[in-house]
Amino acid sequence: MILIISTCKEKLSELEFVRPIENTVKNFVTKHYEELSQEDIDSADRIILTGTALKDFDYLEHDFSWLLKTDKPVLGICAGMQIIAKEFQIPLVTFVTIGPRQVETVAENNLAKGTFNAYFLHTKTAVEGFKTLAMTNGKPCMIKHPDKEIYGCIFHPEVMNEDIIRRFVRT
Repeated sequence: MILIISTCKEKLSELEFVRPIENTVKNFVTKHYEELSQEDIDSADRIILTGTALKDFDYLEHDFSWLLKTDKPVLGICAGMQIIAKEFQIPLVTFVTIGPRQVETVAENNLAKGTFNAYFLHTKTAVEGFKTLAMTNGKPCMIKHPDKEIYGCIFHPEVMNEDIIRRFVRT
């Protein structure tokens, strides 16, 4: 089962940031991060942390320390990548990117290959600490934990790159 964790403060935002992920995967359960239990995490095969609206940062005040202990594969999308960075003590820097941008894969990985366009909608990103898998405008936009199957995409694969989500679910 795929556990989709909504980071959206407003329920309406889930139509934009959660629903497309739900439409891409099968056999999933969606929980809001404030309603998440250890049982939810334990019963998941894989976990996806969704993105949220541009000025919604409430999720950064929440405890996601279970990420430090999990052995489950995790994909953090935008806000989800920021959560991963926060929990692993990786500083977030201001880097505003809105709209489609070209992404270049710089390290072999199971999720993306080559050069492709992706949709960005963020004001903060992590630029160090994890292995860089892909870059845009000279900054990392897709990262991986050095030892765990924990990935972060600062772009939104649910918009233009659903295959990244499908590959994550299958890998």
